[in-house]
Amino acid sequence: MVQPLPTVRRRATWGGPLDRLRDDGSEVVDRAERLPRAGTLAPEIAPERGAMPDDAALPSQFPTSRKLRIAAAYYATYVLLGLMLTSIGPSLDALQAQTGSSTDTIALLFTANSLGYIAGSLLAGHLYARFAGNRVLPTVLLALALVTLAVPWLSSLWMLLLAFALIGFPLGVMDVGGNTFLVWLYRDDVPPYMNALHLSFGVGAFIGPLVFDRFAVATGNAATTFWLFAALMVPVAVWLARVPNPDSPAVAQATPDGRSVLRRYVWLIGLIALFFFMHMGGELAFGGWIYTYANGATDSETTARVINSVFWGGLVVGRLVAVPLALRLSPRAMLQLDLLGAVASLALVILLPDSIPALWIGTIGFGLSIASMIASSFNLAERRMPITSRVSATFLIGGSLGSMTLPWIVGQLYVPYGRISVMYVTEAAMLAATFLFVLIVMQKRRSGEGALARSLESA
Repeated sequence: MVQPLPTVRRRATWGGPLDRLRDDGSEVVDRAERLPRAGTLAPEIAPERGAMPDDAALPSQFPTSRKLRIAAAYYATYVLLGLMLTSIGPSLDALQAQTGSSTDTIALLFTANSLGYIAGSLLAGHLYARFAGNRVLPTVLLALALVTLAVPWLSSLWMLLLAFALIGFPLGVMDVGGNTFLVWLYRDDVPPYMNALHLSFGVGAFIGPLVFDRFAVATGNAATTFWLFAALMVPVAVWLARVPNPDSPAVAQATPDGRSVLRRYVWLIGLIALFFFMHMGGELAFGGWIYTYANGATDSETTARVINSVFWGGLVVGRLVAVPLALRLSPRAMLQLDLLGAVASLALVILLPDSIPALWIGTIGFGLSIASMIASSFNLAERRMPITSRVSATFLIGGSLGSMTLPWIVGQLYVPYGRISVMYVTEAAMLAATFLFVLIVMQKRRSGEGALARSLESA
């Protein structure tokens, strides 16, 4: 058994405490100890005495300014993630015309993309356990650029389905990596930075439909926008290759494959994964189909793209507001507000289906409400269990299953039941998410925070 190293006092300019645990379970602050090499799960001994210079310190011990330079690379990655994960909706009509498909068959693009995302999320834990993150992320991003470049040239539906499945794979790897590495980088200080990460996703999702609209006007084919997205991926990949990898916490080192964490918290992880299924599925069902819904309601493609963009704009504003709110409110309180606003906004559109002002208000309100749910869900989980790459992958796989299933259900119901099916499916998902949230809170009350803390200390 490795003996703990002597206590090391860090300079006041460094970040917050490491919050480590001794073998007997007592808390130790500001201690250099055995930690995994940054970005992998292989241990490496930190320097034993003196105030470590930045170059010798692990990334989690860097000054705030240097941590922000690392986080900025992940934020840029998430802008691209937002562009790509929401690209099907505003390009759906162009891709349908490109392949000569019907509405229900072109909806299979959502399913194909989510299947690839699930595969990427499943393999992400293995990849990050064996290879440095600043090698994995640039590699999958360059692969994503190559496939994205081919999309406007694919006239076969089956080739397009294959392309979007291949696009989904690196997106899943990127999503798991971004969430996990940010938790590793900031530890207990992560909530506002996690909200900023998902704000970056919202920025990409917001500007995406606007860019598609401008390309549609300029070239007559909205699908050519994918060429621009592919070009943007190359400099971000180079940037990611040059940043150091965050070091995993000591608790992740104690459970290198993450399986014991999954076993210990299996019920809680399962509930949170189902919660991700509902709220991420609802977000993508609404975001993917609101353009088609608004086009039918307004008879204007430009207005429909603006409404689509306004939804993601509301999400951006909501995530921007969530950054300071996360410093004042608990993740539980944040999620309560999110769910209440989401259910109420969708109910307004359902009760007034022919009202264009209700559509605008409901769209903005739902975007604002759904904005911080992913980040707050991760923050809620981070307070109750160790966040390993496998745990992150489990949550995101649940979300991706919802992102695959609910948009597909909308596609099957759209023709026989009309555009209101978009709102019914999304509202049902939000009500189910509310029920699951109550179960998660009840689970906390039964087990108690103290029991969870003692369980973690004894791990």
